[in-house]
Amino acid sequence: MKKYTKVVKRFLALATPAIATSILATLPSQAATLAYSESKFNINNFSSSPLNVRTLTDNVTTAISTGGLVTADANAEAKFNIDANNSASNLSFSQAQGQGDGYTGSAESFAGIIGYDFIVDKEFSFDFSGLFNLKTSIDDAVTERANARGEFLYELYDSETGNLLDSFKISGNLSTIGNNDAFVFEPSSSITLDSSQTSIDKSFGGTQEYALTSFKGKYSRTFDKSTRLTLIESKSNQVSVYTIPEPSTILGSLFSCTMFGAVSIRKRKRASSAALLVNKDLRSV
Repeated sequence: MKKYTKVVKRFLALATPAIATSILATLPSQAATLAYSESKFNINNFSSSPLNVRTLTDNVTTAISTGGLVTADANAEAKFNIDANNSASNLSFSQAQGQGDGYTGSAESFAGIIGYDFIVDKEFSFDFSGLFNLKTSIDDAVTERANARGEFLYELYDSETGNLLDSFKISGNLSTIGNNDAFVFEPSSSITLDSSQTSIDKSFGGTQEYALTSFKGKYSRTFDKSTRLTLIESKSNQVSVYTIPEPSTILGSLFSCTMFGAVSIRKRKRASSAALLVNKDLRSV
């Protein structure tokens, strides 16, 4: 495992303590703005077991009020069990909501798993299921904004060469109000989806938007010689809600918006680059 020392250190270094600030803990039942981003992935029945595993979770929330009400929540979990039932799972969840005038809130979460050195003689396979859900809602298109973003990424590498063999990517972005809505669903040819338990639904435009997919299937790939494989699966979810201040309050709100932007950009770069850091190291070992 010495050859993976750098990979492990980079991976675990991202697991910083959660940073959380909150102005108000409770909102009325009806929020004027809502942004929601969630992703889950479960793996069962690995055809072989990895020699070692690692997991990572991280989250951060920010809530700043200059008169309105705002809350932000985030959660991340990751498990890799190779003793009892040979399974792995993780989830990442972020939500922010606000009401009134003068607030900004964000929540970001990350969860990842790595399975090192699956020893495969002929076939590598497993069963999987998952969920990817983005949702945004606002009441006032003039003064309110809500954004939700998420990315799920599964990758399988040859441990010896570091070459990428297969991948499965789901990503999406909702910007309410805005023109940056997108949804991507890209499984590799080695993935077989159960059509009866796989669905995709999305709605872009207006003051309420969503992108939702639930899926179930099987991964299977054959090899003509003994091969060591490394599996990396990660997900990141980010949301933000904020109000556009009236001209008389722009200067008073500038400092709060600047603080929010700095935290959000810093965290987004860290969360979205986690898998890239690991992949880069895999290619260098």
